[in-house]
Amino acid sequence: MDKKKTILIIDDDIHIRRILEIKIKHNGYNTITAKNGKQGLSIIHDQKPDAVISDLNMPRLDGEALCKLTNPIKKDRPFLTIIITARINPSEQEWINEMQDTMFMEKPFSPSKIIDAIDQYFEKAPPDF
Repeated sequence: MDKKKTILIIDDDIHIRRILEIKIKHNGYNTITAKNGKQGLSIIHDQKPDAVISDLNMPRLDGEALCKLTNPIKKDRPFLTIIITARINPSEQEWINEMQDTMFMEKPFSPSKIIDAIDQYFEKAPPDF
């Protein structure tokens, strides 16, 4: 039997973590949460999640630094990273294009849109996506 995929949710806002955790679990995934990038980085190394959702602006290690530190890991162990933030201009997004399996979603976001992206990454989505 195939193991359920695990999604790591990293955000310093407990409400966003909780909403995503509920919605993602409801769609059949396991979840792990972290309240900052440093804690998230440790979880990525120790627990090897199948996908990561991370806020961009966080204390102790922001989303951009997290992506740059984890991108080399993706060469041997690919995983999806979704960066979410309320404020970013297009020139600040350029680094995302340099990251493997990384995408950006602007807040306010739709949890269903995030789940669709995760499903599509794992090829669970219907063919019309």
